[in-house]
Amino acid sequence: VFMGMGEPLANLKNVLRAIRIINASWGLGIGARHITISTSGLAPQIRELANEPTQFRLALSLHGATDEVRSRIMPVNRKYPLKVLLEACDYYVAKKGRLTFEYILIAGVNDTDEQARELAKIARRLSAKINLIPYNTVEGLEWSRPTRARQEKFQSILRKHGVIATLRREKGHDIAAACGQLRLQTKLAEGKVGLSV
Repeated sequence: VFMGMGEPLANLKNVLRAIRIINASWGLGIGARHITISTSGLAPQIRELANEPTQFRLALSLHGATDEVRSRIMPVNRKYPLKVLLEACDYYVAKKGRLTFEYILIAGVNDTDEQARELAKIARRLSAKINLIPYNTVEGLEWSRPTRARQEKFQSILRKHGVIATLRREKGHDIAAACGQLRLQTKLAEGKVGLSV
């Protein structure tokens, strides 16, 4: 999976070069369909990916089903709002097939029934699968993880609308060792990061 620190599609030329090497018989020989590129939603590059002959998977960090909510969580939405992003996704799906949405559930921000219904519309439009990921609460930041009941209700709404939706069971959250928690703690201890959200 190409993801983590940095946006893979901002370095598309080199990411595609790396995929070709990983996929090649003289390289690692890993099947391209076992390779996933994760993106925050750079619409022009999603269109470029659609024209790439190599088969790989695309995961899009959506995290909000309306512009108001997504812009609060994902600053990239201000440059590529949902209309533009989803048009790029339409193009991608027409050329390459299915994509997956990653959706971090944040209590009181994007975990409402309304967001679930809007997300279901988007997923059905693109025949997309959704990975629901409970937010990993970080001390000092305003956001928190929804209750287990709220997570399951959100998932059930998606499923009632015919959407494939998985709910990730994170490990390490209870001891502040889950994704995103340790890095911020280290940076805070080093005095290298502020807490603006």
